[in-house]
Amino acid sequence: MSKTTKKKSGGVAAALLDAHCAFVIEQLTGEALMPLLEQGLDAALADAARLKLKDVVTPKMIKDTTRTYAVELQLGGGVPELVGDIARALHGHKIHQATTFGELISDHAVSQYLDKILEFKSLREKIALELFSGPLYAEFASDLLYHGIQGYLSNNPLTRNIPGAGSMMKLGKRVMSKASPGLESSLEDGLKKYIGKSVEATSRRSVDYLLHHIDDAAIRDMALDIWDRVRELPVAVLRADISSLDQEELFVIGYEYFQELRRTDIFSTLIEAAIDAFFDKYGDSTLTALIDDIGVTRQMMIGEARRYAPPILKTLKKKKMLDATVRRYLEPFYLSGQVEQIVAASV
Repeated sequence: MSKTTKKKSGGVAAALLDAHCAFVIEQLTGEALMPLLEQGLDAALADAARLKLKDVVTPKMIKDTTRTYAVELQLGGGVPELVGDIARALHGHKIHQATTFGELISDHAVSQYLDKILEFKSLREKIALELFSGPLYAEFASDLLYHGIQGYLSNNPLTRNIPGAGSMMKLGKRVMSKASPGLESSLEDGLKKYIGKSVEATSRRSVDYLLHHIDDAAIRDMALDIWDRVRELPVAVLRADISSLDQEELFVIGYEYFQELRRTDIFSTLIEAAIDAFFDKYGDSTLTALIDDIGVTRQMMIGEARRYAPPILKTLKKKKMLDATVRRYLEPFYLSGQVEQIVAASV
């Protein structure tokens, strides 16, 4: 091939590259864009009807991707700060003042959740047993009984109705304190110990009584009564007890907890089990059937393409980035020498 032919063919390749780039840019930014996107989407959906999920991806591929981003990914330091900023923005939003709890969850939903929770009888029994058989309840009940007895001794019918009885009891108390300085505290300690042992002995019977005499209907009525009192309150009432700082710290604590949770064996194991269950159900299904089951329609996909593609492509063209992007994909072919060979063969 002569030098003249090479120069001529090279010029043709460059001209073809420029023309090709201009054509693609016009397609992407002109009136042809949406028809082009619709045509491409329809072709993709037609192909999706011929492909099964297991033909294009495997459970291992999805598990590896999930492990990379859900378990191993080291999130940057800006994430906790972003979480805090979001928490403050949510806490201070004026929508809380205009929204009631009843608007967040309907009476029907509350009733359904309550009925379902009441079905967990064995769990309720275990919680009640742990709560009322534990040391916290015993200490609370003992303190309640002790102060009740102490109040009764200080303010009972005898001291109220018999003149001078209260003074005589106080006098007797002072005399006993002088005769035996430690007697009063010993009696007090003895009474507390006796009450404590009595509460421990009767706590199990109290649990049995509670479980057998407070039935589902009573619990349901009590819960619905509480709901009736709060359903018309605005969500903003929570600000009286939960400050912006509190909510921010709760968000950060939740974020830090998730960082710990996602590195546990149970987290990754359950995710992989969920992926296996997903493939058991949809592995033999076509991609179109999967999309249909999810609820994504062609109209939805076209709508999203119409929403994002035109402004993004327009911005890229305005900033002179679209031509460079298109040229980056087309130029290797025009510089490969194949155009010159085709031109030379046609001469």
